[in-house]
Amino acid sequence: MSTAAPLDIAGHRIAREIRFGPFRLQPERQLLLEGEKPVRIGSRALEILVALVEQPGEVLTKNELLTRVWPNLVVDEGNLRAQIALLRRALNDGRAGARYVIAVPGRGYRFVAPVVHSGLATALPAVAPVAAERSQRLPKPTSRVIGRDGVVAEAIRRLERRRLLTIVGPGGIGKTTVALTIADQVTAAYADGVFFIDLAAVSNSIALSSVVAAALGLAVTSDDPISEVIDFLRSRQILLVLDSCEHVLEAASALAESVLRGTTDLRVLATSRELLRAEGENVHHLEPLDTPPEAALLTARQALAFPAVELFVERARSSTEALEITDETMSLVSSICRKLDGMALAIELAASRVHTFGLQGLHSQLHDRFRLLTQERRTALPRHRTLAAALDWSYQYLDRTEQAALRRLAIFVGGFTLEAAQAVVVGQEEDAADVIRAIADLVAKSLVSVNAKGQTPIYRLLDTTRAYTIEKLVESGEFAATARRHADHYRAVLVRAGADAEAMGRDEWLMTYGRQIDNVRKALDWAFSSGGDAMLGVSLTEAALPLWMHLSLMNECRSRVVQSLSVLTSSAQRDLRLELQFQHALGAVLLNIEASGPELEAALNEALRIAEELDDTDYKLRVLWCLWCHALNRGALREALALADRFCDVATRSPDPVDPLTGERMRGFTVHFLGDQRTARRQIEYMLSRYVAPVHRAHIIRFQFDQKITARNFLVSILWLQGFITQALTMNATNVEEAQAFDHALTLCNSLAKGACLLSLMANDLPGAQHYIDLLLSRSARDGLPIWHAWGKCFRGILLIKQGDLATGLDLLQTTLAVLPENRFSLRHTWVFAEYAEGLRLAGRITEGLKIIDKALGMCERDEEFWCIAEVLRIKGELIQATGGKAADRAAEEHFRQSLDWARRQGALSWELRTALSLARCHQKNGRRRDARNLLAPIYGRFIEGFETTDLRHAKALIDELSGTGDG
Repeated sequence: MSTAAPLDIAGHRIAREIRFGPFRLQPERQLLLEGEKPVRIGSRALEILVALVEQPGEVLTKNELLTRVWPNLVVDEGNLRAQIALLRRALNDGRAGARYVIAVPGRGYRFVAPVVHSGLATALPAVAPVAAERSQRLPKPTSRVIGRDGVVAEAIRRLERRRLLTIVGPGGIGKTTVALTIADQVTAAYADGVFFIDLAAVSNSIALSSVVAAALGLAVTSDDPISEVIDFLRSRQILLVLDSCEHVLEAASALAESVLRGTTDLRVLATSRELLRAEGENVHHLEPLDTPPEAALLTARQALAFPAVELFVERARSSTEALEITDETMSLVSSICRKLDGMALAIELAASRVHTFGLQGLHSQLHDRFRLLTQERRTALPRHRTLAAALDWSYQYLDRTEQAALRRLAIFVGGFTLEAAQAVVVGQEEDAADVIRAIADLVAKSLVSVNAKGQTPIYRLLDTTRAYTIEKLVESGEFAATARRHADHYRAVLVRAGADAEAMGRDEWLMTYGRQIDNVRKALDWAFSSGGDAMLGVSLTEAALPLWMHLSLMNECRSRVVQSLSVLTSSAQRDLRLELQFQHALGAVLLNIEASGPELEAALNEALRIAEELDDTDYKLRVLWCLWCHALNRGALREALALADRFCDVATRSPDPVDPLTGERMRGFTVHFLGDQRTARRQIEYMLSRYVAPVHRAHIIRFQFDQKITARNFLVSILWLQGFITQALTMNATNVEEAQAFDHALTLCNSLAKGACLLSLMANDLPGAQHYIDLLLSRSARDGLPIWHAWGKCFRGILLIKQGDLATGLDLLQTTLAVLPENRFSLRHTWVFAEYAEGLRLAGRITEGLKIIDKALGMCERDEEFWCIAEVLRIKGELIQATGGKAADRAAEEHFRQSLDWARRQGALSWELRTALSLARCHQKNGRRRDARNLLAPIYGRFIEGFETTDLRHAKALIDELSGTGDG
């Protein structure tokens, strides 16, 4: 909680100043200074900093920070990570040894620098208390209004200050409901009454003043009794509600201006799909009801906090009492509300059909919204009874050009730019100027929404509007021509994206082109359809490869590449360069989907053959990298080392200075698995010391992962093995944070599986392991990466065993390993099998454990995978010792000594300590206490850090125990 600034004797608040390092933070002024120079920092990052420095040294949980920075909002944790990254960048955190904000895995963040609090001489005015708002008890409408309390309260406040308020929004959003609610709540404030006038049935041929006069009960005889209306209203306190003005805008605007000029206490509240543009008009744009974000994993209670979900549930329960409220059903309801854009009318109509279709059936049928949502509400106004009726009302009042533009815009999925709209909408009969005018008018009429917050305005049709107008497009006979223009445009966009990947920064590139993916999918669906153009689909696929790689859309990329290869190979004229691109892309995505198999090998071998034939250095490197990964996955370490050497040789001819460094990393990874940790560390650190991260993400396209983050994945394991435990854990946390901020699913999953999860489990950092494993499982499931998800399940099984839930952990490991063949990421298989055997030992299933550990030992010897052989031998010794007897003790001791020998030769101090613990306990059991201490103490003494970790604490405790008496 924020600490309040003190008051001086004059009642002013004294501005606080908090100093740390070279920085001065002044919370009340929202100011951060470095020396005397202001630091540019966003408001949310600054609020996080204030929260942290107010409690230095204490862990602030992620929930505490989210609640403070985004009060009353449900925000994805990724927003917090992004703001932390921005804060660290502003503070130069980590540079020149200065550290300020440290992540505590699985918990939150801690401010670690010393801070000094002081006050400033300058005083700031104290904040005056806010007066309590007056409330009234009024009869409620028949149907409870949901999610509009804030809108109603704001509208009432505006009406007190301004005499004309127009509520603007698309059909079905709830304008009339809001207007009626306002009218109901302010009735007592208008001594002479509130008059609601529905203009829907009024045509331009009828004078609106006559309609108003009739509503007021005036007996008039003239055709346009405006003067009589003004005379009646002049001295009265009245609220006039003019509902549905969009089709009589000019008349409604003129009427409002006339009656307001001629009166003093009159207020006018109008609803319209378009502004009246009257003098003195104040406008409130009514937004859809809030829906849960798509990526959010919410409980039923959390989902019900969103008005769209609350409305659906209440209306559904009024038609069926069988609606069950669970986390699973709320996930379906949330999805339905998103599909319906948070539109109140559509949600109410959909909720009324739950008793007929059930939730799952309703959800699956929403692709045909208008046939599904045709049930009438008999008590509603005619234009509100069905979704189609609401949109028919808008469509019929558009001119010919506007109708053509609207139905052609239906080809877009999600957002689109004005450039895209012009390319798609302009046909033979329209020119660009007419289209721009039509789109502007459609925005004004609330049929097209626009987000103008960025540099380029983004337009969008609500999904409900799009579903309606796509039928109009098909009926018009224009669908095929519009779809072709749409596909041609996005092919050009993707070609431009490929060129910009080398020039733009990654964030700018993703912001510009990442949002195009839905329209790219739409274009490809049409191109490969029976009525489409398959060769245009091939060109689109080629241009889309960088986008899929950047977004880690592996399955999507695979299916389109296979489609394109089928078209290419059946063509009379072969395009070898295009086939090379597609064969390499297919092999690259299969590495992350299946890890190995005949389809993967065939694609990579064919790609290498073509690259050699074309003497293409770039693609030789890309394919060699994939083949090296494939060899590692199969445990063919010597083959992998030869491929890494071959990569380094080809890289000498590459113009990219990063390519030789990538080759050094490949060599380092391979010798790490072979057990040579000293060489591995030297090669990886050499690469990292010379690596300069590109501003673009071209290496993501070429080598699938960010090279710096990937290099550190293995360096953290090497550091831990060599006994630099604190360094390893610190680098690990930083690496994962950078991978999350990098926002690339493959890089993140690779960082978690190859680095964070493995290290946390090896180091027995169970809270950290829980956090990283949960993250790996959720991200791999979300992005459709089954191999990475299977490894997450393996890690979870090991964690459960370490947490004491042996039965669940062993069952999970057994079922996961059964469907994860050894030739898929087999380099981690060996260690996982060893941990599986250790779990069986703890469960007393010694015979099974011995069988599994022998399997792991055989894998080490077969593939020369020696990085973890010391641990495999130690666990086998523990299993043998568990069989009981002196012979077992002797055999176990022999395995422990072999393990020590391997660990010492490799410089794997952490394995050496763990084995020394096992052997020292064996000596202690046999009465050889001095031997036990003389073995363990020198190894413990070689550590310089990590003394808070489990193995070192156990070693210290045993050394202290053994120091108590001499040998027995």
